[in-house]
Amino acid sequence: MRSRCSLVILAGGQSRRMGQDKVTLPAGDGTLIEHLARRLAPVVDETIIAGGSVAAPFEGARLVADRQPGLGPLSGMLAGFAAAKRRHVWVVACDLPDVEPALGGVLLALAGDYEAVVPRPDEEPEAVCALYVRELAPRIEALLEAGQRSIKSLLDRSTVRYVASDELRAVDPQLRSFRNINTPADYEAWLRTRPVSR
Repeated sequence: MRSRCSLVILAGGQSRRMGQDKVTLPAGDGTLIEHLARRLAPVVDETIIAGGSVAAPFEGARLVADRQPGLGPLSGMLAGFAAAKRRHVWVVACDLPDVEPALGGVLLALAGDYEAVVPRPDEEPEAVCALYVRELAPRIEALLEAGQRSIKSLLDRSTVRYVASDELRAVDPQLRSFRNINTPADYEAWLRTRPVSR
């Protein structure tokens, strides 16, 4: 079932520890970003790829360029929010290939009057697998203009509903949604254990 939100996949990272662009890594019958986009497309109203230099992973996905390349995830979020049709935007980093599709619905159900709904599977929030309202765009732009690049700086200035691990396990018992791929070893481990695409 589709959630009433836009999906923005952040694809503009440097991939320094990987040694090559993560989004183009082979994954099944396509690339890593194709795997993620196809996995989540059935549960969102639209898919936007922000940043990077990849081709659209499937018909219907839109590509948008970072407003200010090289400034990290906030820059990609700003571009994605400007392009999003829905008020609620599910932001997912391209190196989280096992994000559970049902997680989007969980985050949206908790949105209420909050400006962000952010999973916290352990001590640290997972701000690049979280739901935001697109009205945050001017705040992000102001942060970037002030030299603030961290998503934490945005969360500190927003009303946030954090989602604890026990709430997350209802749809993702092993919390695989938050397993990211940063290094060649991470990638090899993921290839050995990755779930079958849906």
